[in-house]
Formats: sequence, C-alpha cells, structure tokens
Amino acid sequence: MTVRRLKAVLLALTLTAPPVAADITLSPFAGFRMSSSVDIETAGASTADQIDFRDSVSQGLVINFDLPEPGKQGELYFGRQTTSARLDSGFFDPGIDSIDLTIYQLQFGGLYFPSGQNHGGFVSGVLGVTRLEPDDSGYETHHRAALSLGGGYQFFLTEQLRLRLDLRGIYTALNSGGSAFCSGGCELRFESSGYVQIEAGAGLAIRF
Repeated sequence: MTVRRLKAVLLALTLTAPPVAADITLSPFAGFRMSSSVDIETAGASTADQIDFRDSVSQGLVINFDLPEPGKQGELYFGRQTTSARLDSGFFDPGIDSIDLTIYQLQFGGLYFPSGQNHGGFVSGVLGVTRLEPDDSGYETHHRAALSLGGGYQFFLTEQLRLRLDLRGIYTALNSGGSAFCSGGCELRFESSGYVQIEAGAGLAIRF
C-alpha cells in the first residue's frame, strides 16, 4: 500500500468514525426546598426562640464530568433559594417579624451510577459553603460549611440529553454561640449546631 493510499484510508476512517463520547454534562434545574428551624437565644438573657425559613422554590446548575472509572463523575453544584426568615419575637425592629433573604450553596463532590452507565439511578455527595444573604444590607450575611447528600434518576432521552430528577438533603453547619442575623445593637446568637433543607428538583442534563 502506497503512502498516498494509506493517507486516504486513514482520512476515510476519521470521517466515518463515531463521535467521541460526551464527558461534560450541564444540568440547569428548578426545585422546591423545605427547611428545618434554627434555635436562637438572646445573648445575656434566657429568652429563646426559633428562626423558621419559609419553604419556597429553588433553582440552580449542576455540572458533571466523567471520571476514568465507568459510572463515576465529578459534580459541581450551585443552588439558589429566595425565601424569608421568621422570628416570632421579632428582629428588634418595630413591626418586623421576618426578613427576606437569599440562600446560596456552592459545593463540589461526586456522583455515582451503580449500573456503570451515564444514566439511570445515581447517588451523589458534595461539600462546600452556604451563604445566607439578607436582602436588607442592615443585617449580617453569613457563610457556613455545608454538606449535601442525595440521589435520583436520569432518564435517557438521546445521547446528548437526559431528564434528571434529584432529591437531596442539604445540611448547613452553624457555630453554636455565633451571631445570627443582626442589625445595630442586635444580640441574637445561634444555639443550634445546624439546620437541614430537603430539595426536590428536576432539570434537563445536556451532555457535550
């Protein structure tokens, strides 16, 4: 076989070869979160109360990338929830018993398909940070360590598209005795080691 003919054969094989399997997945999602309460105490006093986060919709983006071992992927999770925090005794401002805030999570970890495929049932675990950001700049913003564990199912639609359903528990750690949402002169303190949110979400997983 001549060099010219060999080049022609290699070119033909290249043009007819199947595309390389996708290894990155983008999954925008929408969901709904339910939250537990956070114990609060007034510093220097025996007054105790609870902060309740309103259950509300959430949205975000999950990025996955295939790892060498079949069925395993790295996962980057970003979530956002607009909600309100309610305190029965008020936030030390006349007429205010709740404040609006946005809760963000940015976490990194992994996802595993027991079947060894890139679709079907899966479990996931990610670790990162939660940001509690009141809409009113007069109150403090908090950053706390967070952990998410969950699972779900990815329905195969096409080679490049999946329908992804998730159910995850998000635990945010709080330093007992650390300050809570405060404006000037506020002496609220966390008296809880953390709180849990449950998020159910759905989205389209697009593979590249």
